[in-house]
Amino acid sequence: MEKGKIRGLMSPPGPRLRKFIPLKFVSKHGMGGKKSVYAELNLTSMVDMLTILVVFLLMTFSASGELLTVSKNITLPEAINYRDLEQAPIIAISRDTVTLNGDPKADSQELSKSDTIDWKIPSLHDDLVILKNNFKLLHPNPEDWKGLVIVQADKNVDFKVIKKVMYTCAVAGYNNVNFAVQQGRRGG
Repeated sequence: MEKGKIRGLMSPPGPRLRKFIPLKFVSKHGMGGKKSVYAELNLTSMVDMLTILVVFLLMTFSASGELLTVSKNITLPEAINYRDLEQAPIIAISRDTVTLNGDPKADSQELSKSDTIDWKIPSLHDDLVILKNNFKLLHPNPEDWKGLVIVQADKNVDFKVIKKVMYTCAVAGYNNVNFAVQQGRRGG
C-alpha cells in the first residue's frame, strides 16, 4: 500500500468531507455549509409542558362536576331554562320522607295531611341552623354566606310539603332556594 493512504487512515478524525468529496451543499469557506432548518426539541421540556396542561385542564373542568345524586325514589321535573348548581345543603323530598343531606328529618305523608298553623319542620330547622352556624364559624367573612339550599323534590309530591320545607328554610335563614331539575328538551 502507498504511504499516503495509510497515513490518511491513521490521521485523527476531523472535517475531511469538504476536502475529499465534492458535494454542492458543502461550503469551501466554513465548517459545514448552510444551517439546518430543523431545530432540536428537548423531549423532557415537552413532557413537562404536557403534564402542566393536563393538570390545568383537570382542575378547570373538575369545578363543574356532579354535585347532586338523585335518589331512586325521586323523579325530578323537567325544565328548559336552568343554571348549574353550586355546592349547598341538599333537601330531598320524596313521597315518603324529607331528608337533609341524606338524613331523614320528617315524613312527607304526615306533612301533607297535617293542617297545623306552624309550617316549620322542627328537626329540619334545627339542622339547617347548625349548618349555617358551622359555615359562619369556618368562613368568618360575612359576605361568603349566600343562604343557599338545594331542594330536590319529586314531581308528584304535594305542594303543601314543598311549601312547608321552603318556609322552614326561610325561617332558618336560607333565603336562596334552588330547585334541582332535569334538563328538558327544547321544543321546535
